[in-house]
Amino acid sequence: MKSINGHAVAQALIYVAKKVEENKDYLCELDGEVGDGDHGVSMTIGMRAVTRAMNALPNSVSPAEVFQSAADAYANEVGATIGPLYEAAFAAAAGATANLKELNEISNWVNIYDAMVHSIQVLGKAEIGDKTMLDSFFPAVDHIRILSTKGGSLSEALHSTAKTALAAAVATKQLVPKKGRAARLGDRAIGYQDAGATSLAIVLQGFADGLDKA
Repeated sequence: MKSINGHAVAQALIYVAKKVEENKDYLCELDGEVGDGDHGVSMTIGMRAVTRAMNALPNSVSPAEVFQSAADAYANEVGATIGPLYEAAFAAAAGATANLKELNEISNWVNIYDAMVHSIQVLGKAEIGDKTMLDSFFPAVDHIRILSTKGGSLSEALHSTAKTALAAAVATKQLVPKKGRAARLGDRAIGYQDAGATSLAIVLQGFADGLDKA
């Protein structure tokens, strides 16, 4: 993996957007089983806006400026519930990378992901076990934090973290939703995979793949 500067992060986010859009119908299908069925559309709208924002940035951009631009893109384009959550998450990532020119260490991404997940939790007022995106994000953060104490390849750490998030997303099938429209279904939602947890795993996999390619 090459040095990860702001331009590389921007290119990775463009790749994230591509992966989200490729999974748009799948995410809508998951969401339609217990909710409005528009999660894939909302995520795609947001990530298309992120792509436009990334393409407008100069190559000399800093990582923090990249993440803040992504936050602004979500703020301007996505009115659905997921919009403010990703706006907060990307803004938190900007704060976690302030004054950094490169993000080459696993610890950098521990700080980024940790800031993102806690910003989502504060805004969404959800907890682990509520069948939300937190149920894939917190296990992923715990995983990459452990990896950061062992050293090793950043690429391998990001890919392993994304796999952890996906496994945790699949495991949401066993949870009873406590937030959002799905909460009204109670136990009837058991057996259905949470769309937000799944899209989060796709985002993390997009970062891992995108940073390899950047």
